[in-house]
Amino acid sequence: MIGGIRVLVQTLVLTVDTVVDPSDHAIQEGAPSGTPVGRLESGAERELETPLCFVACGQFHVHVAARAISAAVREAMVGSATLKAVVREDNPP
Repeated sequence: MIGGIRVLVQTLVLTVDTVVDPSDHAIQEGAPSGTPVGRLESGAERELETPLCFVACGQFHVHVAARAISAAVREAMVGSATLKAVVREDNPP
């Protein structure tokens, strides 16, 4: 190809790592690391649900990182996000 760019897009096999901070007051269903996402084509999306139970009031940060299984260590993380949760006591009337 002259004067152009050739881009090879690969299918990725992904896992997700989840960290809740502080972790002492949160219960997560399932394993916190290596949760399988599966094989995704370029541009594809997949939604995962991870039940969390907060056993105390306060502020929590939920960090999630998606990693490619077959990539080199420095290239393995392909996405990340952080969610801030504020948990308050419910005062019924």
